[in-house]
Amino acid sequence: MTWTRRDFVRSGSALAAAGLIGFDGRILTDAYEAARAYRPFRPLLQDPDVRALAMTALQAARDVGTSYADVRITSGIGRVTSVSGRRIGLRRISGSLNFGVRVLVGGAWGFASSTIFTEEEAARIARLAARQASLNPWGYTETIELAPAPVVADGEWETPIDLDPWNYRIQDQLELQLEANELVMKIAEAGRPELQVFSTFNFSMNDVVFASSEGSYTQQRFHNFGGNYVAQVISRDRRNFGSSSPESFRTGGYGWEAVDGIPWADDVEQAVEEAYMMLGAREPDVGRYDVVLGSGAVSSILNSTIVRALEYDRVLGYEMHGGGTSYLGPPEEALGQFSFGNPMLNVRATGSVPRAAGMYKWDAEGVAPQDYQLVREGVLVDYFTSREFAPQLDWWYRRNGMPTGSRGTAGSASSTLTQVVAPSIAVMDPGEEAVSEEDMIAATEDGIYFRDAGFASVDPPMLNMQGGGGGLMYEIRDGKLGDLLSRPQYLANTLDFWRSMDMIGGPDTFGYHGGGTQKGDPLQLIGRTVGAPAARFRNLNVFTYGRR
Repeated sequence: MTWTRRDFVRSGSALAAAGLIGFDGRILTDAYEAARAYRPFRPLLQDPDVRALAMTALQAARDVGTSYADVRITSGIGRVTSVSGRRIGLRRISGSLNFGVRVLVGGAWGFASSTIFTEEEAARIARLAARQASLNPWGYTETIELAPAPVVADGEWETPIDLDPWNYRIQDQLELQLEANELVMKIAEAGRPELQVFSTFNFSMNDVVFASSEGSYTQQRFHNFGGNYVAQVISRDRRNFGSSSPESFRTGGYGWEAVDGIPWADDVEQAVEEAYMMLGAREPDVGRYDVVLGSGAVSSILNSTIVRALEYDRVLGYEMHGGGTSYLGPPEEALGQFSFGNPMLNVRATGSVPRAAGMYKWDAEGVAPQDYQLVREGVLVDYFTSREFAPQLDWWYRRNGMPTGSRGTAGSASSTLTQVVAPSIAVMDPGEEAVSEEDMIAATEDGIYFRDAGFASVDPPMLNMQGGGGGLMYEIRDGKLGDLLSRPQYLANTLDFWRSMDMIGGPDTFGYHGGGTQKGDPLQLIGRTVGAPAARFRNLNVFTYGRR
């Protein structure tokens, strides 16, 4: 069944009435032109037209002699509102509807995508992907054979949420932001005119359908909340600033419950006070220090220096001119042999963390994510792979009595982009003993404490890194917190950094934070979650970008 002109009229009228798009007369006269101009959200779960489109594409792929084919169909809706003080800066509701077809012909990949939702177009795109594969020069030098994967004949999953945000209006969202911002504005008017507040709320819902020529058919609905709420103060000479966010502001796999019931009054007052504290912080003295990092700062460094380096396509050099390569190769010399020189370091992948951003039931190849070890007691034991790359590690898996197959870590930023290796949820395990951040601080004579989430950047091989904090940072003197410090940064070689970790926090210091990967051409940004405990690192090189 195709999506008829009547369907376009009905869908377009409904969206116009909902305020998503303005009515366009082309819907009545040229459905294809309207489809190119507007890509509205369309619920895909249990939609017979969606299944028909997927089956049409797969049959067209079979008809032209492909050895394998898969189809991904996605439709998404997002609602973003931004408020600066009392001024509304952005109100946007956007939708998308597209699909992509990937095929194997002669051992080489072909891929094509479209935003025109008809069976005729699906068949055309499948043939186009097959034509591309037949011309792919890789097919003459390297034949791709996919690792086996369980067939999921009729799978359905939805991010568990408590309150559906689409039962609330955009006006409800704006009113909540304005009320929260007003708390800061009243503080500013009471004698702190340099105080500012910015907030952005972003709710999204994405339906993703996957079908393969092997018989899998999965349907998933992903919910996510992102954004920020920031109180900021800038010094009169414009040379320094401080900013902070309420501790209860949370992002990830949430519905309306993410913003419903936040104790704004108490949390906003705390955020304002912290922003002023940061404004009065002094610059650190350049030198070498022992550094205590909170969970968020460790997660950021872990994601940038280890999690991304574990992506097997980077190990093979596929991202040499894109997202960067990896020092964790070649696999024949690295698996079971490469050591970070620190038995306290244990990193694993997991498929399920409540409220985690990027959590899924099946990956972009229809494979469920597994729980498995990546780094055991500091030694590399596995990678993030896909069905394409897992067979290259068959020798390692057989040696260790493990099945050869994808661990469910293929991803894609959109069905208009082909699948790549992308981490699932990555976790650095806490220590078994109940070591707290206070214990680490008490054991440190001359150091710096990064309390909040941080940032990290690395060079293309991921061997040299720079890290910093995103909140309050203190000097440590003789086991006690001293002065607040203004934006200290630290530099290290990746291997030296992890080797220098001599204290690791217990379960009470563990937390989940943002993560993900950036790779591909065109560039794909794939969000995931990374979890880690607090930890201490010895003798790091600390500097500052502050202006004297």
